[in-house]
Amino acid sequence: MAETHLIHCSYHKCLTVYFKRVMHALFNRCLPWSAGYRHYNSHLESFYAGFRGHRVASVNNRALDLERLGRFRISRFLRDPRDLVVSGYFYHRRGAEPWVNIEAPTAEDWYFANGCVPEGLRAYGGSFAEYLRSIPEEEGLLAELEFRRLHFESMASWPREHPNVLTFRYEEIVGDEARVFRELFAFYGMSALERALGGWLARRYSIRSLAADSHVRDPASGQWRRHFTPRLTRAFEDRHAGLVERLGYPRA
Repeated sequence: MAETHLIHCSYHKCLTVYFKRVMHALFNRCLPWSAGYRHYNSHLESFYAGFRGHRVASVNNRALDLERLGRFRISRFLRDPRDLVVSGYFYHRRGAEPWVNIEAPTAEDWYFANGCVPEGLRAYGGSFAEYLRSIPEEEGLLAELEFRRLHFESMASWPREHPNVLTFRYEEIVGDEARVFRELFAFYGMSALERALGGWLARRYSIRSLAADSHVRDPASGQWRRHFTPRLTRAFEDRHAGLVERLGYPRA
């Protein structure tokens, strides 16, 4: 029987660092004799070329062509896209990663994140972090919405249901990481040893355990309600009509 490929798909600011920590520790440190774990960011063609060589592979901000995967089990982490806009805005504004500090970034600079360079940033000419700090919050959130365009288009491209795709919502994961990862490992069909070690690591690296981590800003859900102005709400609906409902989130 052909090997079943284990794949994880998520979005920037949707527990991607947490998932990487758990899987890297499990397959690259605790079980170094396994085929290992690799995260491909948003490098889609690199992912297609290499995912078969790993015990688990992950890719962000992309919809996958399921026909190219052979036998697979895919786990997905999903978050309300409006909360992704808010979380990303505050995270990028403080310049938390090197790529948001690149001066006058191009599409090639941001390919690894599948991000769109906002028009206002093109005119500004500085870095994304500097640009967000230089404009009012509403304008910054609109810029973050532009940055996220391809992310949200990919969300709409996934099938609503598939027997070999298991989706977890951010809102159910935070605070209950160990249970979610038990379900995820069972869905993957992992060994008893992998499940036991993975469950321990899921608890060790949980959001509560990493409360002081600089990567974690505010894990609360529903933050968009405090930050989405009528103008921002209209812009989101104009560009991504029906996405919130398709993903099963309430409109208000």
